[in-house]
Amino acid sequence: MGDELQSGWSALAQPAVRRRFDQHRDSVVDTLRDQEKLLDRAVPTSKLVLLAGHAYDVRRQALQEGWQPPRSESDWTADEWFGLRLLACYELASREPRGPKPPRRHHDWFSIVGLIRGSRPG
Repeated sequence: MGDELQSGWSALAQPAVRRRFDQHRDSVVDTLRDQEKLLDRAVPTSKLVLLAGHAYDVRRQALQEGWQPPRSESDWTADEWFGLRLLACYELASREPRGPKPPRRHHDWFSIVGLIRGSRPG
């Protein structure tokens, strides 16, 4: 998934795309919080597992609807729902222990943004 979304990290420099990405990320956080509250599990589930499940469901739906990941930075718009949702899942997963490592270019950029916001990914 990381390779398919590679061009999206650069596209986040576009203010409209970044705002929509932030909305998706917040929505994913809310969805995971709701899942943790509503579902009673015999064994606790890590946030990474919940993120992977959500991303899987989003990607499956996207592919069923014929979605193709944007190929270049210029193909990304604020209306790119599936791509931005998957980027948000990937970014949140990269903060988790044993999560995927963000692309080097994205990681450098996001570290600066994280320092400014006071919430650097781990």
